[in-house]
Amino acid sequence: MFKPYKKTDKGRKMTPTRFPELSVSGSPTQMGQDIGEHFKTQIHEVTELVLDRVNKGTLHQISWEQAENAARYSFHRAEDFFPDIMDELRGTAIASNVSLERLMVLNSRNMLTFTKDGCTSIMVSDQASASGIGFAGQNWDNDPAMAPFSAVITRKGTGKTAFTSWLQPGIVAYMGFNSAGVGVCMNALNGPTDSKGLPWYFLVRCILESESSEHAIKQISSAPRALTANAAMITTAGPLNLEITPDSLASLQEENNGMLVHTNHCLHPSLISNNELFANRIYGQSFARKNRAQALLENKAIDGKVSIDDAQDLLSDHEQFPTSICRHPNDDSETGWQRSVISIIVEPSLRQMHVSNGNPCKNPYETYHMK
Repeated sequence: MFKPYKKTDKGRKMTPTRFPELSVSGSPTQMGQDIGEHFKTQIHEVTELVLDRVNKGTLHQISWEQAENAARYSFHRAEDFFPDIMDELRGTAIASNVSLERLMVLNSRNMLTFTKDGCTSIMVSDQASASGIGFAGQNWDNDPAMAPFSAVITRKGTGKTAFTSWLQPGIVAYMGFNSAGVGVCMNALNGPTDSKGLPWYFLVRCILESESSEHAIKQISSAPRALTANAAMITTAGPLNLEITPDSLASLQEENNGMLVHTNHCLHPSLISNNELFANRIYGQSFARKNRAQALLENKAIDGKVSIDDAQDLLSDHEQFPTSICRHPNDDSETGWQRSVISIIVEPSLRQMHVSNGNPCKNPYETYHMK
């Protein structure tokens, strides 16, 4: 019988659950070289695996030639908008002895075919946090094969805002926080795509290298965008959710209770028509998970305050198990092989984040600091 992990369990044997960590600094090329040298084996293996995982669960299989051609076209545009990031990737390619084309495929994997990825995100303001420190968190409902190739990397680029991110080495940015008090989680979102736009991970990099949410919005607005996706952010000004499409950027901010919840469907009034137009792209139980997470967040609040422990309990919730907030393998032909690979809570004001290696119901959260 399924038994969720409880922090109060006694005598539970703990196994090593921390992801590898690395801090790099300097020029984009130097940071890329350091990442490539340190994670050479992981980068080789994940770039060999990525196309197999892209093709898993879909009828429209993509060849390496198709994948590299699509990625090459996208990254030609990246040269114009983000030359520093491209220099970093070249450094990684040289140091790891993996072709730039393969790193391109890794960074544009969610552009290659439509895949249903989940995630439930929460955002809590300073005023609504029991510690007085705002935070954002999510479960990453995705491919468990990615976990062994994942790490926590801090980048301190010359003249750039430093940031720490959980990701697969070779990817330019993923969930994390920066030294300016901005943290970002994310959700797949139903809506249009544009093959001429830039990969999602480049936009995440924009957010994490931004000095403020206003700076991030300006950067994202000026760049051509490939996907519809959601950025669930916590900033020094409070929660901020950005529903981003190739043609628009819609902002959702917390209301009176200082809390926001987002799953995998559009919430902004200007985009809710996507929920019908792109209904086939909504990851399972998105509406139910949104309602459940919202209710749990409000119910757990004591005197309007929510703690990190409350957030961890919410992200371990099993209502409608196995397709619950804490997701487990099931018999769905398209997404049943996915699970909550990690759960992450970012506290950018403290320059730290908490990450579970596996479903949070069974695995403890480890704390990572910007180094």
